[in-house]
Order: sequence, then structure tokens, then C-alpha cells
Amino acid sequence: MEHSIDTLVSSRICHDLISPVGAIGNGVELLEAVAMTMPEIELIADSVDNATAKLRFFRICFGQFSVDARMSTMEAEAIATAMIQTHRLKLEWRLQSSDLARERVKMLFLLLLCVETALPVGGTIVVAEHEGKLALQAEGKRIQMQRAWQVFDGETVAITPAQVQFPLAYAFGEIQVENTETGLTVTL
Repeated sequence: MEHSIDTLVSSRICHDLISPVGAIGNGVELLEAVAMTMPEIELIADSVDNATAKLRFFRICFGQFSVDARMSTMEAEAIATAMIQTHRLKLEWRLQSSDLARERVKMLFLLLLCVETALPVGGTIVVAEHEGKLALQAEGKRIQMQRAWQVFDGETVAITPAQVQFPLAYAFGEIQVENTETGLTVTL
């Protein structure tokens, strides 16, 4: 598979940053062992965990992969949960497959980033399988569909850097989107 320069650059950035972030995490662990409990160390540890989660997730979303690469469903779930789940956003994983093609995981992760934008006040995202298709079902107090969602209707819209996941996901193929005021279903 031929890779674009963008995916190669993304892979390189994530690869080069994961080691120093990991080293900072190791340093924080040593500090925690010496200095009982300090809120400053806890803040640094939380930031390192957050950075590590983002790097792992973004490497899959925006990086390269080989055509025949596969990923265990458990690993994909762990990476996605570390990135997406917060105090306001819950992620439930209900896949039956033990592994997925890396290309499907990449598409799924890109769509998780899309769905996250539709839940400005939080909610729940469920990742499931229905008749051989993957589906992301979101529920929240309010679903907010940005103009970027029109990409999935084949429309050309101005995309900001925070919305790059929309055209990248659309490039993978047909994606069906259905939404109400409090619910959203994305099927791929």
C-alpha cells in the first residue's frame, strides 16, 4: 500500500514523541515513590497519561499501516477508551469480533472523533456490530451537528484543523448518518 506523505509525517511525529512522553511518565513514577502525594505530581501524571493516550490514538487515526495489519478488539477498545472517555463522555464497546483489520480500526477511530463533536455537553457512545457492519450510536442531552457532517452527504465544506477527521473518514467509503435531537447513529 502506498502511503501519503501526511500519514508518514503523522506516524513519525507520534513515534518520535511517544518515547520522551514515556520517559516523563517514568520520572513521575519515581517522584511519586519519593514524594508521597503532591497535587503537582498528580497533575503531571494525569497530563502524561493524557498525552500518551492521544499519541496512541492519533497514530492509528492519522498514521500509516500495512494492508494486511490487524488489531485485537481489546487493544482497540483500550486505546479508544483512554482517548475518548472522560467525566462527561462514556464509551461502551460491544463488538463480538476478537480482532479487526487495522483499516477498520482507523476508520472507527476517525468516526469516534466525529461523533465526539456532536456531543458538546457529553453523553454515551456505543460501538457495536450489526449484520456485519460497525455502528456508533451516541446519545446525549443534545446532539449538535456541525457543518462538517455534510461531508458525508458528498458536499464540499470548509474544514478546520479540528475537523480533519471528517474528510479522512469519508475517503474510506460509504458512511450512513442518522440523527435526532438526542441521538446519532453512524454506520460503516
